[in-house]
Amino acid sequence: MATTAKRPTKRAAKNTGLPEVHTPSEALAHALSQEYNDLAPSVQRIMTSDLGEAGRMHAITLFRDSLGVAGDPNRNPVVAIESSRGMDVEPLAAD
Repeated sequence: MATTAKRPTKRAAKNTGLPEVHTPSEALAHALSQEYNDLAPSVQRIMTSDLGEAGRMHAITLFRDSLGVAGDPNRNPVVAIESSRGMDVEPLAAD
């Protein structure tokens, strides 16, 4: 019998508006924080990491996708951040 983790309980969150100009990772982080108020510290940790936009988007997506998945290591924001290192590397220009 497979064990599955329960998704965090939804709680009413204070609606802090998303700035008009925002990045895709900021939009996803905002949506997660609004839906699951108790995840705000983890979301904030990812969003204030030293990753660039591509890395933050990858990390916040890994984190979101880990919710409700038993044993997914990306539920820990530090793991999601470390798994996203190198995502900001610009592709090499063709000669």
